[in-house]
This record gives sequence, structure tokens and C-alpha cells, in this order.
Amino acid sequence: MVQSDIDGLIRRQKSGCTLEQMFYRNSDIYQLEFQRVLSPQWLYVEHESELPNPGDFLTYEIGEESIIIVRGSDRQLHAFFNVCRHRGSRICLKKSGNTRRFVCPYHAWAYDLEGNLLSARHMADDFDQSQHGLHRCQVEVLEGLVFISLASQGNAEFSQIRHNLLPYLKPHGLTQTKIVHREVYPTHANWKLVVENFRECYHCMSAHPEYTQVNDYVRAGERGSEAYQAMNEQFEEVARSKGRKSGMEHFPLPSQPHQVWRLPIQEGYKTLTRDGSPAGPLLGEFEEYDGAETGSFIGALSYLYVTNDHATTFRFTPKSPDFTEVVVSWLVREDAKEGVDYDLDHLKWMWDVTTIQDTKIINNNQKGVNSSHYSPGPYSEYELATANFTAWYLWRLSGRTDIECPTREDRFFYDRMF
Repeated sequence: MVQSDIDGLIRRQKSGCTLEQMFYRNSDIYQLEFQRVLSPQWLYVEHESELPNPGDFLTYEIGEESIIIVRGSDRQLHAFFNVCRHRGSRICLKKSGNTRRFVCPYHAWAYDLEGNLLSARHMADDFDQSQHGLHRCQVEVLEGLVFISLASQGNAEFSQIRHNLLPYLKPHGLTQTKIVHREVYPTHANWKLVVENFRECYHCMSAHPEYTQVNDYVRAGERGSEAYQAMNEQFEEVARSKGRKSGMEHFPLPSQPHQVWRLPIQEGYKTLTRDGSPAGPLLGEFEEYDGAETGSFIGALSYLYVTNDHATTFRFTPKSPDFTEVVVSWLVREDAKEGVDYDLDHLKWMWDVTTIQDTKIINNNQKGVNSSHYSPGPYSEYELATANFTAWYLWRLSGRTDIECPTREDRFFYDRMF
């Protein structure tokens, strides 16, 4: 498929409707997405507690890229493209570990933890070793959350992301947390179907009874919002008195629009568990429960949910046009002990059961999209955030970033209640 064909697909896309079939299946579009949509983004990879010591490393693979993230001898995090500067072989073949240096398994070129070439045998006398270090990948850390960007040039938007999210995240003390469980949910669907599903709760009442049981905003959207609005107003008043953020904010950065909110869960619930009872020790500066959730969509592929006593991260990684790796991680305070301070099943119950349900939903969605009788359907009024994601995606894919992104007024599903 040539660029003119893709441009034609974009031009004929109906506003406020799901994408045409080719956007969910075509390999040429998938490659162009990495160039124009995904590579400029900052992508959440891991929590830095997984790399505490010099030499600790992990590899992250997305599309055709493999990235090494390592704690250097300077104790800073560094990220490199996992490509030898000799003949291009993958260097690091392990998912994680600890090492003093990275040695290519092909011809034994060796690199230090800062990516500098240490040795290369039998090279010409005029070979400049200093010019053959590993290609660097941009890496940033926000409250313990490690992000990378595949962009070849500097991506200045992270400083804005940090500025926008830090007032919401800082009270939770995420730098003093640790991952206690990680679950991989293989999803046999295009990454955009995963994102579209995650951006709306139009399906929550019918598909997620457990999530609906916990989160009062879902029921409020169906039965009327008066009670939830009153609870939210009371919560905002208390938050203001303590100097904490509340409500919702949207930041329409061109490469990485992101959203953040802090809202009450439901009356009598302290946290996101089956019965609202505590999941672990209080985080950060919290001395008591305020019964709220801090959440953020940090671009297309990275999501975060934090309560007073635990955090949950979501990482969506496109692997092929029809396969996405969904990884969910649960974090508690760094000194918490399993069986004493938290029960793992109690901790992960809501998001685990919800993600299992979502995986089935999305897999079935892809199967339907593959049909010869699929045609784009209209989004409902409760899918506005998903419609806006689709509009932003087409704008980025077109390469026409000289014009304004044509999204409708951006509101959350539950923003319609107020």
C-alpha cells in the first residue's frame, strides 16, 4: 500500500465512526504508525525499583525495536537500542539480569554500562572506537515510572507531561513503591482496538459487573448523576482544604495528549477492592483514606491508576498488526510484606478480572472486524474519548501536523454527568 492509498483512506473516514478495516489489519499502515504515531510518544516501560543496582538491566521490545534499559555505574538509568554497531546483531538476548558489560554474541564487541565501546578485535588502525558506542534511546523517570521515546530527535514534551501530572502523583509517593505482581494478557487484536476499548465505559455495565460494582461513576451514568455529583463536590472541598488536586484535566499536546483525574470511588469505599477494604499500607503522604482514585491516560499506550494504598500500571505493546501485549503491574509500598501487609488476590482482584474480560471482548472485536461484512459504526455519546483518540490517530498518521487536530470537545465518559 502506497502513501496515496493511505491518504485516501484517511480522507474518506467518517467523522465520529470506528476506523475502516484496513487500519486494523494492514501491515503498511502498521509500519507508518510507528513512524508517525507511536515513536514520538513517551512509552511507559517499567518501575525503576526493578533496576536498583548498577548493572541491573531489562530489555523491552516493541514492533521491530528492542531497547536495553540499564542502571549505569553512575547509578543513572540509560537506554540503548539493542543493536551492535558492528554488523547490527542483537546484543542482549536476555529479558533481564545484571552485568558489568554488554558483549555482542556475534563478534564479541563489548560495551560498558554507559553504552561506550570498550573493545573490538582486529579493527583497522584508523578505527575510532569513540564513535561506535551504542545508539542511545531517550529515557525519563516520573515518580519512579520509567518512560522511553523511540524518536531520533529530542522530544521536549516530557517536561510538560511531568509538570502536568506531578501535582496529582506526588502525594502518592510512587518512588517508594515496588511491583509485587505482574500479569501478561496476550491480546490477539490490533493495538487500536485495545486503546478504543480502554478509553470508554459504554460497555462497563454489560461487560464488567465487578468493575461496575466498585466504581460508582459507571452506575451514575446510567441512573442519574445527582448522588455522585454531591459526593464529588464534597470530595473536592476536602481535597482543597488539604491542598490536594481533584477533578479532571486534559492536556492536548500534539504528540502525546494526556489526561489526569482524581475522583471519589464510591461512598464507603477506601480503595479499589471487592468490598472497598484496604489493600495495603498507606502510600506517600497519606495518613488516612480519602476514598479516591488518581488516574491518567499518559498517551495512547500507557495508563496509571493509584489509590491511597496501591497503584496499577497498564502497558500496551503492539507486536504485530493483529497482536498486542497487555501487561498489568500492581505496586504497593516498598516495605510491605505479602501475607502480613497485603493479600495479593485481594489487591489485584478488580483489575485482573476486568482485564480478563477486556481481553475476551477485544479478541472478539478483532474477529468481527476481520469479517467481509464489517463496516465502520457510529460512536455513542458515551464513547467521546474513544472518538477523539481515533481523530487524533488519523491526524498523526496523515503527517499533517501543520493543521489543528480535528477532535471534538474532549470530555470523559463520566464528565457528561456534570
